[in-house]
Amino acid sequence: MNYTKQIREYCDKNANSLIDISIVRNSVFSDIPYKTLLKIFNRLEDESVVCTVSKGMYRVGNKITNGKDILNAYTQKGKGMMVGYTLFNNIGLTAYQDDKVEIYTNAIAYKQKTIGDFLLKRVDLEFTDEIIDLISLLEILDVGISMKGADVLSYKRTVELLALAYSDENFRKVIKAVRYMYSTVLKLSELLARLNIENSCLETYQLLA
Repeated sequence: MNYTKQIREYCDKNANSLIDISIVRNSVFSDIPYKTLLKIFNRLEDESVVCTVSKGMYRVGNKITNGKDILNAYTQKGKGMMVGYTLFNNIGLTAYQDDKVEIYTNAIAYKQKTIGDFLLKRVDLEFTDEIIDLISLLEILDVGISMKGADVLSYKRTVELLALAYSDENFRKVIKAVRYMYSTVLKLSELLARLNIENSCLETYQLLA
């Protein structure tokens, strides 16, 4: 098949979607030489079939790409989650807002990628509800009560609620993909012990260290 025709047909089927070249070059367009792929996308941009969102990222069509589009592309359907102060702000732990929106995602090919105000970090996990809850708990414990603008009562209630969904199996998956500090895992162990939740998180962490 003609390479340009192949890419046009893909764009037609994925109107208004975001295309990350680092992903599609090894999947959808694995048969197309990389330099040829880039040249075709540049040509399609000249024809207004696609438009550049950031380096290596295109939007099919001319619709303006906003933050919600980026967020959905990298977090929906088990692809990822927000972390850091965006997470803390969204769940009501603090009113402080960071300049960058940090996202853990399995939908990028490289270790890290920046798109405008979004900092994407590759994490090889399927982001189920249980995994998201556990990472949220670890992110909160990692920063601790020294979190900027922290609401202490909300902090205490939130960590206790998130801890109820803990399982050693999910902890093993998470700690293989995201390397938290020992002090953070120790906080988790102490929290689980206080709530009488059986666990072997410290032992698991030390085995994988």
